[in-house]
Amino acid sequence: MKMKWKAIVTVFLLLCVACMAGCSGDKNPYDLNDQQNFTVSIKYDANGGLFTTNTSIIVDSYNISQLPSSNGDTQLALRSPDDPSRGNDAFAPVNNGYFLAGWYTGRTEQDGKILYSGRWDFANDRLTVAINGDYSAAEPVLTLYAAWVPLFEIEFYDRTTGDLLDTLQYDPTITDEIVVPAWSTETGAIEMYDFPEKKGYTFLGAYYDAAGTNPVNTEFVQNLGSVDLTTGSGINTTTKLYVDWMEGEWFHIYNVDQLLDNASLTGNYILHADLDFTDKIWPTVWMYGNFTGSIQGNGHTIRNVNVIQTNNSKTNAGMFGQLTETAAISNLTFENVTFTIKSGTRMMGTNYGLLAGTISEKATLTDVRIVGGVLQIDSSCYFGVEDYSIGLVCGMGDAGAVTGDVTCKAVGDAPESLWIQVSGNSVTVEFVEQPEADETTE
Repeated sequence: MKMKWKAIVTVFLLLCVACMAGCSGDKNPYDLNDQQNFTVSIKYDANGGLFTTNTSIIVDSYNISQLPSSNGDTQLALRSPDDPSRGNDAFAPVNNGYFLAGWYTGRTEQDGKILYSGRWDFANDRLTVAINGDYSAAEPVLTLYAAWVPLFEIEFYDRTTGDLLDTLQYDPTITDEIVVPAWSTETGAIEMYDFPEKKGYTFLGAYYDAAGTNPVNTEFVQNLGSVDLTTGSGINTTTKLYVDWMEGEWFHIYNVDQLLDNASLTGNYILHADLDFTDKIWPTVWMYGNFTGSIQGNGHTIRNVNVIQTNNSKTNAGMFGQLTETAAISNLTFENVTFTIKSGTRMMGTNYGLLAGTISEKATLTDVRIVGGVLQIDSSCYFGVEDYSIGLVCGMGDAGAVTGDVTCKAVGDAPESLWIQVSGNSVTVEFVEQPEADETTE
């Protein structure tokens, strides 16, 4: 004969008891259970937590007279409150800041600490009850207590300053590892996953000790703590990680789109491939801005770049507006780059160059080459003043750290109206007034 189950929410029962006690002839739910021989009850105590029904107690009651027996006893296979076999009536216990270690028959308090014993194994344990025993639905034959363990923690410290950066809480029964930050070949940026970020810095490495002698060399940080199922308590529940950082926001670049998506004046870039800008637009933020970051070319080439200067309000322009004192470019070749000073540009207090409008004195350029560079000056530019500086490589600053070849030419509707003279890096431009056409008369 199939076992009959009946799950009853105790809070509901107690409310019914209170209401029905004053009603003449009415019976409370416990009386109704007893009347139907559902006399053996098992109580589940959420023990500080709540079930999904927003109650802290649920009760299962059984009619043991209908269960198979041996020697006058029957064996009850209990179901956990969240057992899927309960269907939509399953009761999932929750307790904010804790995870469930299991259900226990014993719960005692000693020196302010809760101790558990008798962890119930729902798959193998059975409860023995006498078929002819004197039981009452209102008096559970067994109470199972939820044993809650505080969520495990990973504390992240700045290894240099010792500051606590963040604390990650997690349930070790669901997650037993966290992913260590790694470079993404899709975005070019570092994926931090569950690690904290530090503004203005990029993750460099993590250690299990503050001295930096025990590095995290794996793809994951494994759960270093454990749960003592015998007592329902956590062991080594806090893991400390010490993080090293490198200054600046760094990117590993494998294609043009990654560079465009991450272009900023403060960024630092490590190239892992040649970059072809055919049909691509060079970052405007670099063209006019003050670049303070770095590019490590690793022997690669940036080629087929077409930069057009049209903004009259900017004082520096080139592939970079200005390479500041902290800017650094190394081991990189620029090939087939064209920079055009375009129509409408007023050359007053401005600096123009194919690589940069200005290269600051302390900017670091190491093994930087330009191959097939072309500086173009549009014939419609305004040359009414002389307060401007044009250079093949840079308008202002030392171009000596850059090797290669850059040529300069006039373009536009009337290139013959420009007289261009190049001396080293310096470019001089003069407007050549064209003679008016002879008037003819009839």
